[in-house]
Amino acid sequence: MKAVISTVLLMLVIAAPAYAFQDPERDKEKPPKQDEPRKQEQPRKQEPDRQQPPPSEREKPPQDREKQPPPDNRQNREQTDRSRQQDKQQQDRQQQNDRQQQNDRQQQSERDRAKQDRATQDRAAQDQRDTRARDESNRNNRDNQRSRDNVQQTERGRENRSARRIPEEDFRARFGREHAFRVSRRDDRRFNYGGYWFVYNDPWPAGWDYDDDVYVDEIDGDYYLIDREHPGIRLYVVVGD
Repeated sequence: MKAVISTVLLMLVIAAPAYAFQDPERDKEKPPKQDEPRKQEQPRKQEPDRQQPPPSEREKPPQDREKQPPPDNRQNREQTDRSRQQDKQQQDRQQQNDRQQQNDRQQQSERDRAKQDRATQDRAAQDQRDTRARDESNRNNRDNQRSRDNVQQTERGRENRSARRIPEEDFRARFGREHAFRVSRRDDRRFNYGGYWFVYNDPWPAGWDYDDDVYVDEIDGDYYLIDREHPGIRLYVVVGD
């Protein structure tokens, strides 16, 4: 048994150098099969790593990416158009509100002006009514005063029929409307004109001024002092001594 084992070991020892000598030759004759593919595969594995698509595109199959339409700006344009349209609508509404407010202010101003005009017209009409009422009252007062004067003058005329008279020629030459003069104020209710003294018993009429132009006229046989500024009132006078 030992002999067999020794024989096998000896054969292995002899065969090992020969095998080692033959392997390099074989390696030279045979082209490398595994190293070259590895060297060629490494660049192809690195290129996809440098240009990897986004995760959303990596998840999609290649066919889906090819079917996807190219991106455009249509949505952006539509959004811009909608924004512009909304802005224009807002501007139109604002302009409409401004015009409405302007119209409201103008209408209010016209109403105020019309109200003021009506108030002015009402005041003017009231003033006219008041003026007419005053004029009517003054006319009534003058008429009443004239009536009282006429009554008093009639009574005095009856009492003074024997009073002194002015000759006709002398009266036409010095008295009447064409011969005006001014009365000097005296406390004894007398005045002198044309060579005659005149006496009056009634008080000096209200509204007459001593600087007014007056004249002596004969009416129904009696003498009266008349103021040119107030012809509606007459002051009865008699010729004194």
